[in-house]
Amino acid sequence: MPSEKQLAANRRNAQKSTGPTSVAGKAASSMNALKTGLHAQSVIIPGENAADLKQLTSEYYAHYQPATPQARGLVDDLIRCEWTLRRLDTSEASLWNYQNDQSFRPVPDAHRQGKVVAQNAKTFGLIQRRIDATRRGRDRALGQLRELARHPEPVPAPRPIATTDPATPEPPITSTPIGFVPSPSSAPSAPAAMSYSPLQGRIKNCLTSS
Repeated sequence: MPSEKQLAANRRNAQKSTGPTSVAGKAASSMNALKTGLHAQSVIIPGENAADLKQLTSEYYAHYQPATPQARGLVDDLIRCEWTLRRLDTSEASLWNYQNDQSFRPVPDAHRQGKVVAQNAKTFGLIQRRIDATRRGRDRALGQLRELARHPEPVPAPRPIATTDPATPEPPITSTPIGFVPSPSSAPSAPAAMSYSPLQGRIKNCLTSS
């Protein structure tokens, strides 16, 4: 257990640390709480540097500052496309160098590139197709990020909680409860007896006497 002197020394040392002071340092530290879906263990291949990927990720997150899962996914797509383009450029240069070193029949220096292309035309074509597809994916992610910036995701307003004010009396129930049978006193009265005119009385007497 640390002593009081050690605790006091730790508190004094903590007060001396004020964090990064440069603009780049503050921008990098502001992204510390953000999480990316890219992990060096699954992205890096032999010959690549994990520090370069980390720097690329920090630069993209500092520039776009994604605040939603959708925006973070699009930024991750941009980082992945940029990293893949770098890899393809390196792979193409490595193929050139490898084929030059593996040439069993020496040719003049002026024709060495032509020989490499002739022997690896299909491979170079596949690399170029990968480059074109990756650029399209990068442009698509950029367009979606711009669209998301123009139309940000709406934040739903909290629904109000219904409360009853004890000072306000509840309105009376006007509808008839289920199962209620009106009492006879509340039943509608029968129509009054019809009155007859003198002419109607004589007609009735004639009918009964006959």
